[in-house]
Order: sequence, then structure tokens, then C-alpha cells
Amino acid sequence: MSRAARCRAVPSRFAAWAVLWTVALGALCAAPAHAQTPDSLRLSGPDSLVVPDPLVAPDTLVAASDDPLGLPVAPPVEGGLDEPVTYTAADSVRIVLAPRDSLAEGARPDDRVLLFGDVTARYRTATIRAAQLEYRAAPEELFARPVEADTGLVGVPSFEDGEEAFTGRQFVYNLRTQRGRVTGARTQIEDGFLLGGIIKQRDAHVIYASDAAYTTCALDHPHYALEAGRLKVVDGKRVYTGPVRLRLLGLPMPLWLPFGYFPAAQGRRSGPLPVRYGQETGFGLFLDNVGWYWAGSEYVDAQVSGKIGTEGSFQVQGQARYNRRYAYSGTLNLSYGRLRQGESTDPAFAPRVPIRLGWTHQQTFAAGPRLSSSVDLQSTSQRLVSDAVSQQIQQSTQSSVSFTQSWARVGRSIAADLRAFQDFSTGRATLTLPSLRFTQQRRFPLRRGRDDHWWERIGVSYNSTGTNTYQFTPLTDSTGVSFVEGLFSPAAFTRATGQDERFDYQVVHSVPVQASFQVPRFNLSLSPQVAFTETWVGQRTEQTYDPLAQTVQTDRVGGFTAVRRVAASVQASTEFFGTFPLRIGPLDGLRHTVRPNVTASFEPDYAAYGFVREVQVDSTGRTRRYATVPGLPLERTRQLSFGVENAFLVRVARADSTGEVQRRTVQVLSLSAQGGVNFAAEERPVRDVSLSFSSSLFGATASGTAGLSAYALDEAGSLTTTSYLNDTGRPLRLTQASGRISRLFRSSAGGSDVRPVVAAPAPGVGYDPTRPAPSSAVVGYVDTAAPWSFSLDVTVSHTPAVGPLDARTTATLSVNQFNVRLTPLWSMTGSTGLDLTTGEPTTTSVGLTRDLHCWEMQISWQPIGLVRGFGVSLYVKSGYLRDLLRLDVPRTTVRTPFL
Repeated sequence: MSRAARCRAVPSRFAAWAVLWTVALGALCAAPAHAQTPDSLRLSGPDSLVVPDPLVAPDTLVAASDDPLGLPVAPPVEGGLDEPVTYTAADSVRIVLAPRDSLAEGARPDDRVLLFGDVTARYRTATIRAAQLEYRAAPEELFARPVEADTGLVGVPSFEDGEEAFTGRQFVYNLRTQRGRVTGARTQIEDGFLLGGIIKQRDAHVIYASDAAYTTCALDHPHYALEAGRLKVVDGKRVYTGPVRLRLLGLPMPLWLPFGYFPAAQGRRSGPLPVRYGQETGFGLFLDNVGWYWAGSEYVDAQVSGKIGTEGSFQVQGQARYNRRYAYSGTLNLSYGRLRQGESTDPAFAPRVPIRLGWTHQQTFAAGPRLSSSVDLQSTSQRLVSDAVSQQIQQSTQSSVSFTQSWARVGRSIAADLRAFQDFSTGRATLTLPSLRFTQQRRFPLRRGRDDHWWERIGVSYNSTGTNTYQFTPLTDSTGVSFVEGLFSPAAFTRATGQDERFDYQVVHSVPVQASFQVPRFNLSLSPQVAFTETWVGQRTEQTYDPLAQTVQTDRVGGFTAVRRVAASVQASTEFFGTFPLRIGPLDGLRHTVRPNVTASFEPDYAAYGFVREVQVDSTGRTRRYATVPGLPLERTRQLSFGVENAFLVRVARADSTGEVQRRTVQVLSLSAQGGVNFAAEERPVRDVSLSFSSSLFGATASGTAGLSAYALDEAGSLTTTSYLNDTGRPLRLTQASGRISRLFRSSAGGSDVRPVVAAPAPGVGYDPTRPAPSSAVVGYVDTAAPWSFSLDVTVSHTPAVGPLDARTTATLSVNQFNVRLTPLWSMTGSTGLDLTTGEPTTTSVGLTRDLHCWEMQISWQPIGLVRGFGVSLYVKSGYLRDLLRLDVPRTTVRTPFL
């Protein structure tokens, strides 16, 4: 069939375009048989046309039945495209055919197709959008360009292919090689943007750029950029450059680097740590965080950093982390340093050596055992080099390592612990090396059926604990021996503590026999118990009175000693409540629940067995009792303990939008009291009474405790046997009281402060710092009422006068988590407090933050506290450029001396 026979008339519904297309179709139908036409062209909308390309394979063209004009498919020729190119345009299309007379044999004519108005072209997975698009058949290239308008460039070309995306002033794309070239380009790479005069794509993995810049600022005219004459991007994750220069607000800066590498992908990467600098007492001018981070694998990483100052102080610390999901995880920290304070000519000059070992670990083995650790061993001077306020005021620390194995089917478990306690104020340390525990859960040896008889409820369990304790209590005139030196050196231990035995072991066996009974008629629960305990120790305590010195001397006598105890008790508890038809607003009722409990306990006088002895304490012959083994009661026990808890609950009813009533119960107040009486005690049988309460009402929480004693004090502040009632006429004496109220305040939604919102410039105009920004238009208004929040805490404690000591009352008002947005770009955070008894402020810190779009400025000020300082930081928001492009004003830090 001839080419003329393939041509059809335009349907009547396209009459508006008939004249234009008749000329184009006539030219195509009259073309010689060897003439080549452009690739398949499809116009969207009611005026659509498809012109088949003889270079395209038949199986790649749209089916003829899908063609609005029903044009048949032309046979392919060698060298055509693998797939059709689909075009859409909102305005118009123009086809320009090149002359065929002078065309060399085998050459393709440079036919052109020009499309106008919101053009979209698709080839395979690539999509190009622009205001104007031109297709050139000979080189098989697409040219995209924008249109100049009064407000700037309109229809800036954009390119998308999978995860890759570009914008630019001009774009050229070769359909055969699938490579492109962008002029004035802009593309996003993870958190940053690549801006270039010319960008070429070598393949799917490599991009080259000349006269390029890299920035994390999202504006078309960024506030800053790292400029480079040459730039290479690999896999969209790594950026390599030649010489790099920083440009701020279009102005070149003196910051220059011979080459650049920017890891544009998020995640862990090995490399140097960001260096910090400042000024601090003990270090002088210092460099901090000088070190290296190593990203070993997805399971482990580590870093080593150091701090060095001009006054001769230094500190080196290392950290390693490991984590394997569902197996184990942990962190290891090591720190060592040398802290010089004062001058070498000072009489008391002595450099300190801060040391710290920290280890946390969690691991569950396949067979069921568990290993956990929380180790924090440090020297007394370690807190002097810490930047954390919580560590600077820390007075003690605890460490533990635990291994546990359980057999759930038989109810048994075994555990091994290592524990350590340090008191920085006294230098005292207590280490348990180790502690072994064995537990057998309760068994019912007399159970034969379904608990039809009372004896079938009797259960027996067994617990055994063995400990080896290292107690280090230095003398007041100690020579500075640490507990670590005393642990490994008997001579150092004796010199520091005055004791000869470093270790003290103890084994405790306990066999409790207990049962539980219910009396439904009175809603009563009874729990009787008899416990037998035997303790083995390697040292016992002996006290003697020295008449010359008129003091009591305490000695530790070695030798195996077994101490046996028998204790019996029975506990009774019940619960009752009352409801009140309280109908006030949303309140739908009040419920008062009372839970009283009473425990009667019995234990013999161990003085009859030699476990409790008497010692003279003064020249008048007055004596007192002491236990040869810690933990034994000094008197016979016939004690009745009581406790009561009161809970007040309200029910709140609210109707939702559908009219359905929703009810919920809220506990608004809890009151409890504990006390007891030992009827066998010859002196002071009434035990101290403790009171506590907690409440949650109107968004605030309150809690408090109080201690009361039934006995009076003498002039020296010592407890007497005279009741406080007989002495003063009041039943109980207050020993201590404390309370706390806290409330979180925050701003409500809404506000009246509005400001205009300015439209951002059109994307893709490229990086050109010398070109003024396009004009902007107001597109709306936004409410910028400043949100705020803070937590207000009031803490009060009172200790009455004791002998020569006056009563002491402390009251503190604290403002924590203070956060307020002053303006849309300024925000302030901080915390402070006020000692209400002295009128002096407590530790105070204030921080101001200014949002500078792609930059951020922070001003920190701590005028009051253990650490005082002031600093200003200016840095890029980007995570991986934040440490590189950062300016820190040297911060002066003053540490107050520790006792």
C-alpha cells in the first residue's frame, strides 16, 4: 500500500484543526518512500494526533485500535528507538521537516517537532517536563527550555528517572544513550542540593558537574554554598570535588579547601570527630573531642577522643558499642586523664587522675540464662572533668553485674551478682565479690486434691544467699589510698582503714513456711508464716569498754559462727468502700475505699543464745545491747504492726458529639499511714508512725511524707523513754515532713498575631548569586502566636529542732523545661529556680535559638550553678555539614570547688 493510501482525513470532531493538519499531513503523505518521519507523537486532549515513526518496531507502537485517527502502523527500519516517545502539550505543536534533496544516503533527516505549553515527554522510565520542548530526529535528542515572564522563568525544565531528579534553565537528553546535560541545574541528593552551571550524566551511577556548588539550603538563591570548579557524584551518595570555597549570601569567603568529600547519604560513617574548643578552669584554653569514629559494621562501632588544655591537663576517653538484635547489646566506656589545678609552687598542689570504667550489657542465651550489667566505677575526681550537671553533683554511684539461670518447670533459679557502691563524700566503698543466690519457689507437700483441707494450702520454699563483701572505710587521716589499691594490697588496706581483714563472707539459708486463707463472709485474707533462718559468717563483732579512754572499742574476731533465727507472723487484711452520689458538673459520683491491714510478729530474745550481748558505755555503769552479727533484733519481738490506705476516686461523665455518655474513673487522693507497737520491749514500745499522701487534681500532682515519734528528746537531742504526750501534752512529735507540688503549663491553641506568607521563588532557576531574587507575592497569612510551656515545681521540707540544732526549713520554687517561641524565628529554653527560704536563685540556664533558614544560631548562658559559662554557636542545620560549617565562640566555664 502506498504512503498516500495510508493517509486519512481528519474526523469532523477535529474540524478546528483541519486546516493546520492538512498541510502537515499532505507534506508527510507526499514525501518520498525513503523519507523518515519523527518518532511517535501523541497529543493529549480532544485534539490528539499520532504520527507513526518507521524507525520504531511494530510491537512497540500503540495499537491501531487505540489511535484516535486509526492510522496504520508503519514498518520499522534498522536503527530505530526501542520504545515510542510519548508527548503531551497543553498549547500547540509544530513540525519542521528538513530538506530531503541534499540528504546523504543512509543519513537521517534533521526533522524537528516543537511543543509548547506545559509539555511532558516520556521515554521508558524517564520523564521530562518544560514550558517548551523540541525533538530533533537526527541526533535523537530532546531540548527543554523555560519561558521568560514578568515574574521570572515559567515552566522550568525538570527531569525524573527513578530516584534521580533535576531542574535547570536548559536541558538536553539523548534518547539513544540516555544521557543528559543540564545548564543551570539543580538536583537533590539526600539532605542536600547540587547546583551546577553544567551537569552531565555519564551513566546511571555517575554525574559530573562544572562550575558547581553544594548546599543544604532549599532556596534557589541559597544562603550558603560550597563552590567547586569540578564535582563528581557517585550513586547519589558520595560527592567528590576539587578545590572548594565557601560562599555566604553570594559573597566569597576566605575559607578554602584543596579538595572536598561530602557523604550525602545518611547513616554511620568512619571519620574524624568534630573538634570543639573553649576555655575552662583547670584546662585553660582547650581543644575537645579530638579523635576518630570507626563504623566497624552494622553490629559494632567505636570512637576515641581526647581533650587537651594549655594548663597541662588532658583527658582521653574511648567508647565501643555493640548490638545484635535478639541476642546482645551493650556499651563500654573508658576514661583516663590528668587534671592540674593551681600552681606547682602551691603547698597543696597535687595533680588529680580522673578515671572511669563504664559497661552496660544485656544478653539472653538460647538455653534461658540472662546476663546483664550496669557498671559505673570512677575516681572521686572524675566528676570534676564531666560536662554533665547530673554527674557534677553526683555524690555516689552503684554498679552491678548479674547472671541468672531459671528452670521454670521446677520453679528453681540460680543467680550470681557482682555489686559495688561508692560514696564520693567520704571515700567509702562497698564491693560484693560475688553474691550467689539459689531460690526454690513455694511447693505444697501436703496437697493431695483441690485444696479441700486447710493443711493442703501450706507451702514451703527455700532461699540461700552467699556473699563475699569488701568494705573500705578510710580513716579521717588517710594517706589518700583508693579502694582499688586497698582491694589488691593488704598493706594499703590496713594503712587506709586500720583493719586487717579485707573480705567478709556470709551465707544465709531461709526456709519460710506459709499459707493463705480467705474468709469470704468478712472479706478477710489471712496469711500465717513461720520462717527459719540460719546465717554463717566468718567474723563476728565484739565490743569492750575502755575505762581509761571511756570509750567503746569494736573489734572483728575471725572464726566460723552460725546464727539461727525463728520468726512467726500472721497478717490479716480486708477492704471496704462507700459511695456518695456526688453530682457537680461532670462529676458523677465519689467512692472511698479503705484497705486496712494488721500484722502480728513474734521472735525470741537472742541474748539467751549469745547472739546479742551487752556492753558498758560509760563510767556510771550504763549498758547497751549489740548484735554479734548484723541484722539481729536486739530485743524480744511481740509486735503488732498496722497500716491503712484510703483511696478517693471520682467518676467523670462527659457526652461526646453523638450524645453518648462516656464515663471514666480517676483517683484524686490517696492517704496512707503505718505504725506499730512492740509489746515485749521494755523501753519505747511504740514504733514511729509514717504518713504519706498523693493527689492528682486539676492537672497538678502533689505528694508528701511525714514522720512522727511518740517519745520526747532530751536537751542534747537524744531519744528518751519519756512519752511525748506526758512531756508536752501532744500525742506525737514531728520528726520530718516534706511535700511537692508540680504543674505543667502550656499555651492554648489559637492566637491573634498574624503575618503575611511570601511565596518562594519558582524552583529550578539555578545557582547564580549575582542575580537578584525574583519578585515574591503574598499568598496568605499565618497565625504566629507564640506557643509556650513550662513545668512549675514547689518543694518544701522541714526538720524540727533537735537539741542544739535549730529547726531547718527549705522551700524551692523551680521552673523546669521552660520553652517559648518568642517569634516565628526566635525561641527560648531554660530552667531556673528560687530558694524561698534564702531568696537566692538556684542553678539557672538560659538558651536562645534563632532560625536562620538553613543555619541556626544558639546562645547559651548559665550564670548560676556549679558550672557557669556563656557561649554562642552558629552552624548549618544539616546533620553531616553541621560539624564542618560551625563557628563556636570560645566558651568560658568556671567550676565552683567541690567539698
